[in-house]
Amino acid sequence: MNETSPFRGRHYPQLDALRGIAALMVVINHFVLVGPLRWIPRSPLRVLALGHEAVILFFILSGFVLTLQLISDRRITYRDYVIKRICRIYLPYLVVLFAAFSAIYLINIEPVKWAGSWFNHIWTGSFSGGEILEHLLFIGQYKANRVLPVIWSLIYEMRISLMMPLVVYCVRRVSARTCLAAALGISLVSFAFAMGRNTDVTSSPSFSGEWAMTAHYLGMFIVGATLAFHRVGWQQWLAKGDRTMLVLAASVTLYFLSRSIMSITSGILGQYIFDWCVVAGAAGITCTTIVSRRFTLALARRPIVFLGTISYSLYLTHTVVLLTVIHLMPASVPAWRSIMTAALLVIPVAAVTHFVVERPSIYLGKFLTGRSALASSRANQAS
Repeated sequence: MNETSPFRGRHYPQLDALRGIAALMVVINHFVLVGPLRWIPRSPLRVLALGHEAVILFFILSGFVLTLQLISDRRITYRDYVIKRICRIYLPYLVVLFAAFSAIYLINIEPVKWAGSWFNHIWTGSFSGGEILEHLLFIGQYKANRVLPVIWSLIYEMRISLMMPLVVYCVRRVSARTCLAAALGISLVSFAFAMGRNTDVTSSPSFSGEWAMTAHYLGMFIVGATLAFHRVGWQQWLAKGDRTMLVLAASVTLYFLSRSIMSITSGILGQYIFDWCVVAGAAGITCTTIVSRRFTLALARRPIVFLGTISYSLYLTHTVVLLTVIHLMPASVPAWRSIMTAALLVIPVAAVTHFVVERPSIYLGKFLTGRSALASSRANQAS
């Protein structure tokens, strides 16, 4: 079976759609932590709510896409690259963070009996000036569930994004096998160090913004960068015979079923193997998404494309919507009505945030870097 996707440029719209599906899985993951839905993680439906796996897929996609940008024919300075990343990731985050703190201080926050411990621990207690500053600057040790439960992944995304030009420089100069071996090694050492230092058995060091965990997730970005740089080779290999479908089947199995490893091998080793089985699955899904025409056409459906368009805003805003709606609902309102109301508002709020906040932030980044690019072009013409 030979089914090559028609996309051969440096932008793959199907990856945006894939990111949208992953963002939706994160949304479902947080919804099922609330009250009446807490039975879902213990049922076969848990495959719809794989939040950690979705974040790993985000990191693979980010490493892939950022590498394509950095190796494109259109040269970009590090200054312009950083400006664009700040506008793309950090500015929308600041707006949503402000909305979250506003909701906390404007709403009468009281425990909701049916909502469960996860929900009731996010917006409780006072927030010190230092804690607010840490959230503004992405520094310090975080309690990820205090304001925005998604902040932990954004911290790693931003840190590693700033290192990506160096990652791409290194990936260019060594073989794919060396890159993947380096990714595994860096990840293993840093993961073991972070887990060894972790004294809180109730939470992962990922959620506290540990610098050692930054290196663990850096390994996943390296995998994405390696796939981007060597994409011609693996696209040709996958296009032969039935390889695409076989790799897709294996990748989906790894992505959705790797969590079962935790029941076989516990402790640091089990968690490490689990993460990297998911990395393998996410990498395979990314590759087959690009090569498979069928997969591409499935992801080209309008609802999925739209989901991909608003994916970052959806990721940022959904917990704010969930918490705000439930806290605003009278105690007499049934739990299901509160949850359904929040679920119906998640997509519209994300869409508004995308068009009002996220897209203008992207345009601002292009505007701020466009002038320097134009000046550089004129200087090259003059010389």
